[in-house]
Amino acid sequence: MILVGAGAAIAVVSRAGDSLGVRGQAWNAALDIAADNPLGVGLGRSGAVISAGADGDRVFVHAHNLWLNWLVETGPLGLLAILSVTVVAWISAARAARAKSVIGTVGLAALTGFFLMCMLDHPANLDRIDSLFWVTLGLVMAEVPGGWRRRSGSVDARSVHSGDLGPPPRPRQHRKAETASR
Repeated sequence: MILVGAGAAIAVVSRAGDSLGVRGQAWNAALDIAADNPLGVGLGRSGAVISAGADGDRVFVHAHNLWLNWLVETGPLGLLAILSVTVVAWISAARAARAKSVIGTVGLAALTGFFLMCMLDHPANLDRIDSLFWVTLGLVMAEVPGGWRRRSGSVDARSVHSGDLGPPPRPRQHRKAETASR
């Protein structure tokens, strides 16, 4: 909900002229490019395309907004996909935090900070930040209970980690019969 509101605010503010400086130019160009390219311009191409579409001779590496960058590069469907990952990750972290999980609490803080920072920049274009994001996402998702994955008759994941797979299998009947006849 916050991202939708912030996205709408960016759309309105980006049309406000040069009041946002370089970011306003990048956002304005990104919105125009996204409107003209419903399938996106391709991964890693947003900087060059925004530079060509923006007023002036400024060279852009990205849209200065992760969400607009995804919109420019992948179109609305790609943006919807990354927003789905974002929402699932954030809700999962919030549930884990509410369950008093330290990883969930730290993950929720890290993801919230990262997602809010993405409104004004594209921090994932740096490998070290991108790697930390995916590690944080992986830790948060690993912390989420896997109850939705369990099917009836399957082994509980906690028992696999503890080494307790239940009682050992019973010996076959024919071996007992052979031992008794000796």
